[in-house]
Amino acid sequence: MRRRFLALILLALLGSCAAPPPPPAAEPPERAWDPTGPARGQIVALHGFGDHKGAFAGLGARLAEAGYRVLAYDQPGFGEQPDRLFWPGTEALVGQARAVVTRERARRPDLPLVLLGESMGGAVALLAASGPDAVPVDGLVLVAPAVWGGESLPPLYRAATRALAAVLPWFRLSGRGLPVHPADDPAVTRALARDPLYIGEPRADAVAGLLALMDEAHAAGPKLERRVLVLVPGRDDIVPTRVQLAFAATIAAADCRLLVYPEARHLILRDRGRQRVWQDLLAWLEGGPPPSGLGRPCREDSVTSPLAMAGHLDRGATRGGIGPAPSPTAAGLDRALAPKATTRRPRRRRVPYRPTGR
Repeated sequence: MRRRFLALILLALLGSCAAPPPPPAAEPPERAWDPTGPARGQIVALHGFGDHKGAFAGLGARLAEAGYRVLAYDQPGFGEQPDRLFWPGTEALVGQARAVVTRERARRPDLPLVLLGESMGGAVALLAASGPDAVPVDGLVLVAPAVWGGESLPPLYRAATRALAAVLPWFRLSGRGLPVHPADDPAVTRALARDPLYIGEPRADAVAGLLALMDEAHAAGPKLERRVLVLVPGRDDIVPTRVQLAFAATIAAADCRLLVYPEARHLILRDRGRQRVWQDLLAWLEGGPPPSGLGRPCREDSVTSPLAMAGHLDRGATRGGIGPAPSPTAAGLDRALAPKATTRRPRRRRVPYRPTGR
């Protein structure tokens, strides 16, 4: 036992003496989907934690067909960046997002520009588009945003992650065996497992950095003044649905729309039902109501508040829609997200057959 402990200390010391990671590229690796006809608008898309620019292949092609140019890039520390695997820090992530948006705005100042962020990208987009240094965007789209910070994050989880990152920053964390499901479609999860650019086992210090980023994003809602669309999966166990709903209620923007998809998982733009989400997003870009009919204001009375939405999901998650619920409580959402318990029938005792004599 003592030898193992000393070995861990030695490994930690060796890790602290390792060479610093290379800086991210000044011009990040990018991928664009351009419309074949006249452009109607432009979208800068930010991927999630561990992901890369290819995450928007399906959505990018669909929006390009509708006349919107979509640009996605590998954020620092991810994809084909030179510092892949290493956490770049919140400042570097937000700084590069602002630089890319400013460049795209200057390239076509005549077109409206929307900043879209998925999961971790949503947290980066929140910080890039809020506060005194906010980039000039015409709209902000948050897809399953990573806002699990502040008091909503369990203190024990936060403390354990920070401690591990301080002692063994290079340690690779795996989600194997955890009861989480990023998508229902097995083709999506298989594609992630086979993707050489996807980081399925991030470093401990990167996870700790993500927690710090979510803390800042969690507090950014009251600073948002742009037009906002929030797309929330109703069965998200990566960033809990109830956390996303509570955050949406803090957004100060007068024009903020919330869409909750009861059956959806975290990767809502790629999973089953993605066509429905794409159509709603396209309708929002064009200034119309969502075809799904799920849209509602982010801040409203108790009928559509996050607590009431929790009650809606309690019933809607099983029948594919959002309808009225008898008791709009946060516990209702917990029941909707909790794994269904299976009841096992007691085994009947077998009595051996014995023929009776006559």
